[in-house]
Amino acid sequence: MDNGRISVRYARALFQLVQEQGCEDAVYDGLTRFVHNYFLAIAQFNEVLSDPIVAREEKVKLVEMAVGEPMHDTLKQFIAFVADQKREDKMIFIAMKYMEMYREKHNILSTQVTTATELSEASYDKIKAYIKETFGADAEMDVKIDPSLIGGFILDIENTRMDASVAGQLNALKNKLKQK
Repeated sequence: MDNGRISVRYARALFQLVQEQGCEDAVYDGLTRFVHNYFLAIAQFNEVLSDPIVAREEKVKLVEMAVGEPMHDTLKQFIAFVADQKREDKMIFIAMKYMEMYREKHNILSTQVTTATELSEASYDKIKAYIKETFGADAEMDVKIDPSLIGGFILDIENTRMDASVAGQLNALKNKLKQK
């Protein structure tokens, strides 16, 4: 069975369970922390979670450490269940699929904003309001700082990119001049 089908089945089962128990937000928060921490140390996670010699308990502890606190009991039990099924190496795919289902249900768009400097609260709110007005959805924003943009920002929403950066405008001007 491939990663896609496995992750969908496990994520769907978890999603249904947490809806019944009324803890979908807490599980979403925990899985969001897990995914973030997983990608910070991807090589180590892949190595440990896919190693058949590493004990089940150690794999469970690693995933629980990546989730951090607070961790809902349902998520803790689910992690143990996944480990019992020897699917620990699929946990990242399950988590990402669950997060996708959650966002779809709650009409949340995953967005990334890259700015030249730190965003003010007012700018952050304006971008969220723009997304709400334009796409009719709330935004879950990941903000990154890249001084090479010089000024402005780049907004990535799902598969759409809006480049309002000074560097982007300079590159567009440079390309336009090359064509003449």
